[in-house]
Amino acid sequence: MGDGWTLSERPLLRLLTLCILYVAQGIPFGFVTVTLAIYLSASGLEAGVIGAFTAMATLPWTFKWIWGPMIDRYGIPSMGRRRPWILLAQTGMIITITMMAFIPSLTADIVLLGWMVLIHNVFNSLQDVAVDALAVDLLREEERGRVSGLMYGSKFLGTFIGGAVLTRILDISDFNTVFVVQVGILVLISLFPLFLRERAGERLLPWTRGTAQKSRSTAVASTSMMILFRRLGKAFSLKSTIIAGVIGLTLFIGSGVLSPIFNVFLIQDLGWDEVALGDVEGGYGVFLSLAGAMLGGFLADLFGAKRIIAFGTICLGLSYLCFGLMSPEILGQGWFSWHTKSAVVVYILVSGFMVSVISVSLFSMYITISWPVVAATQFTAYMAILNLSTVIGQWTSGQFARLDIASVLFIFAGVQIAVIALLPLIDIHQTRRVLGEET
Repeated sequence: MGDGWTLSERPLLRLLTLCILYVAQGIPFGFVTVTLAIYLSASGLEAGVIGAFTAMATLPWTFKWIWGPMIDRYGIPSMGRRRPWILLAQTGMIITITMMAFIPSLTADIVLLGWMVLIHNVFNSLQDVAVDALAVDLLREEERGRVSGLMYGSKFLGTFIGGAVLTRILDISDFNTVFVVQVGILVLISLFPLFLRERAGERLLPWTRGTAQKSRSTAVASTSMMILFRRLGKAFSLKSTIIAGVIGLTLFIGSGVLSPIFNVFLIQDLGWDEVALGDVEGGYGVFLSLAGAMLGGFLADLFGAKRIIAFGTICLGLSYLCFGLMSPEILGQGWFSWHTKSAVVVYILVSGFMVSVISVSLFSMYITISWPVVAATQFTAYMAILNLSTVIGQWTSGQFARLDIASVLFIFAGVQIAVIALLPLIDIHQTRRVLGEET
C-alpha cells in the first residue's frame, strides 16, 4: 500500500484499525474466562484450581503500567512510534496460542497451560497499552469520546468470539480446531498494523525506505524514566488519589472470587450444559455488559462518576445478596427447583451489566483525578489496580470455595456495599488544584 494508506490521514481506516486491534484483545479474554473456564469446570477441577488458572490470565494486566514508559522511551521511530510494539505484541500472541495447541492434555498439564496463558497475556497487555498510546497520538479531540466507546465495544465483540463462538466450536470439534481458529483470526488482524503506516513517509518494514515523522502530540518523548516515576509518586501522594486506588483494589475482589466458584457450582452441582453456560456468559452476558458500559459512560457524564459508581456497587452487592437468599436453607427449596435456571441467568446478566457500569464510571473518575503531567501512566496504573483486584479474588477463590455458595455471596454482598463509604472522601479535582496542570 502506498503512503496514502496512513492512519493519521484516514479517519475511517484509523477507526477500523483501532477497533479491530481491540477485538484481538477481547478474544483471549473470552477464551480463558468463558471457554476454558467452563471446560475445566466440566472436567471436574476444583474452583480453587480454576481460580488460580484464570488469575494467571489476569496477572500480567496488573503490571501493564510498566509498558507505558517503555513504549514512550524506546522503539523504532522510523516505523512509527507505536506500530513496532503492536507488531511485537501480535506476533507474541500468535506464537503463544500456537504453542498451546501442542500441549497434550489441557487438564493434566494445567500448570503448563497456565504459564502459557500468562505469557500470552503479557503480550496482550503490551498490545493494549500500545494501541491506547496510538489512539492518544492520532485521535483528534472531537473524536476521542466516540472512538473510545467503539474501541471498548470492540473488546466485547472479541470476548463474544472467544467465549460463545469458541465454546460452540469446541462442542462440535476439538481444541485443535479452536486454536487454529484463534490463530487464523489473529493473523488476519495482524495485517492491519503490518501493512498500514502511522504517518506518511515512515517505513513499512525495517528494510524499506522511510524516516521518523514528527507529531504535534508526541514530539517530545520521555528522556528519563526516573523523572516519570518520581512524578507518578507525587501524583499518588494525595488523599484522593490514594483512596481512589484503595477503592479500585477492593471493588472487584468479589467478582473474582465468585466467577470460578459459580462455574463449578453450575456445572458440577446443578448439571448445567457447557454450551448453554457459554451462551449466557459469553453471549447474552457480553452484549448486556456492552450495554452497561455504554450506559455507564453516559450516566457518569450526566450525574457524576462517583454517584454511578455508588449506584452500580449497591446493585451488584444486592445481586449477590438476592441470589444467596435462594439458598435451600433460606428459601426452603432445593437449588434444583424450577425457578433456579431463570434466576441464574438473571444473576449472570445483572452482575455483568453492573460490573460494566462500575468499570466505565471508574474510568471516568480516574481520568479526572489523574495529574495531566503523567496522566497516561497514572491512568494505566489505576487500570492495573483494577486488574489486581480481580486477581486477588481469583487467587483466593479456593479458600472461599470451602464455604457454601450462599455464605460466599453474603460475604461479598457486604464487602461490595461497604466500599461506597470511601467514595465521599474523594475530591476528584484535588490533583489538578494542588499539583497544577503542568510541572
